[in-house]
Amino acid sequence: MLNRKRVRSDPDGTAENGAARGTDGPETAERDTNGRETAMPESPVNPEKTVKPIKRVSLAGAVFFALLLAVGVFLATFTAMSVRLDAAVNAEKNAFSGDEYSKLGKLDQLLSYVREKYVRGADEETLWDGIYAGLLDAVGDPYSEYMTAEEFAAYTAERSGNYVGIGVHVTFDQSQNAIAIYRIAPDSPAERAGLQKGDLIVAVEDVTVSAATYNEAVGLVAGEEGTDVSLTVRRGEEMLAVSVTRSRVESGNVLYEKIGDTAYLTILSFSESNVTEQFQTALTAAKQDGCTSYLFDLRNNPGGNLDVVCAALDELLPANQTILHMIDAQGNDKTRETENDTFLDAPMAVLCNGNTASAAELFTADLQDYGLATVVGETTYGKGTMQTITSLPDGSAVKLTSNFYNPASNVSYDGIGVHPDVEVKLTEEQSARFYLLSHEEDPQLQAALKALGNTAD
Repeated sequence: MLNRKRVRSDPDGTAENGAARGTDGPETAERDTNGRETAMPESPVNPEKTVKPIKRVSLAGAVFFALLLAVGVFLATFTAMSVRLDAAVNAEKNAFSGDEYSKLGKLDQLLSYVREKYVRGADEETLWDGIYAGLLDAVGDPYSEYMTAEEFAAYTAERSGNYVGIGVHVTFDQSQNAIAIYRIAPDSPAERAGLQKGDLIVAVEDVTVSAATYNEAVGLVAGEEGTDVSLTVRRGEEMLAVSVTRSRVESGNVLYEKIGDTAYLTILSFSESNVTEQFQTALTAAKQDGCTSYLFDLRNNPGGNLDVVCAALDELLPANQTILHMIDAQGNDKTRETENDTFLDAPMAVLCNGNTASAAELFTADLQDYGLATVVGETTYGKGTMQTITSLPDGSAVKLTSNFYNPASNVSYDGIGVHPDVEVKLTEEQSARFYLLSHEEDPQLQAALKALGNTAD
């Protein structure tokens, strides 16, 4: 596309013309020193010759005609140039239509300007990725984003239910200035290496763990499958040097244990594809163990895939019951219902807090709306929107908020949250040690067990 400059007339460009004025013809009188007119002596006339009068052209008239000619030439030239310029502009405008011309033309002009003028040089692919990302960012929605091909591949792998690591769940223990292991995956590299729940990792490779280096140290635990990672571990008063071989580990997103007669199921996320199978396996194990009540712990569960949470609710709600209302940009309301003929006919409770979000809130709200569970803890995060991910031909993708979704009651909790039936808050110290609390030290867990009639430790 051509880079065009707008042509405008200069408001001060009009020329101001002037001409000196004088008398026409010879003077025939003069004033004397006293101001009186005196007659000038006339030349003698030769009677034998006849003198013809000379025609004289006025100086002002000559100037006027010259100016008139110049203005005519200028107007003719200006008109021709204007016609040619308008034709060129219109020809370029025909490549687009309406607003498309001005917006795409401006983008093309800006790109050309950056390419030609930016002193450090600009990478073409980075420029375009920035444009795509800026478009999604300009929507103003915190959950909508553009992902490059590399980012989308990582995003997909993260939600596959498998990762390369050592199979531990950890948190930062501020009082010990160390990485605390609070859960170990069964048959994981960590279990095979002899690591135990409660172990404190004080160094990973050459990085000593502190509040400042926590994220770096955790990142070093991940790596290529088959490689080793060196850990310095404190167990009680003993310091241990442990080498763990990384391997592919299945994410444990549904954790089950029996507390008294209650099945205590912690659901860490609904994001990964293995959650449905793990949830069904946990329910089966609980029934086989003779559990008579069920407690679902969704504290700090960030949500996840809508199909996954619907599959979980399908195990708990009666058949043909509404799970959610999906409302699109045009206001169309599409419902989704349960399909299973069986449901969980037992007392239930749900634990939630301010980090229980999105799909986890739907799980909580539905059980509350149908009167099937007592909700214990704190008001949830308040995210009632759904994002649709669309992959693009070059491997990149767009994640865009496309729907509101409401629970069975069709009352939105977006920006509001789900309020608990029994409110129990943790102290600041308890929140800081959340993953390290024993069952006895966890007031929210104890309140939920009490709501189910279970007072067992």
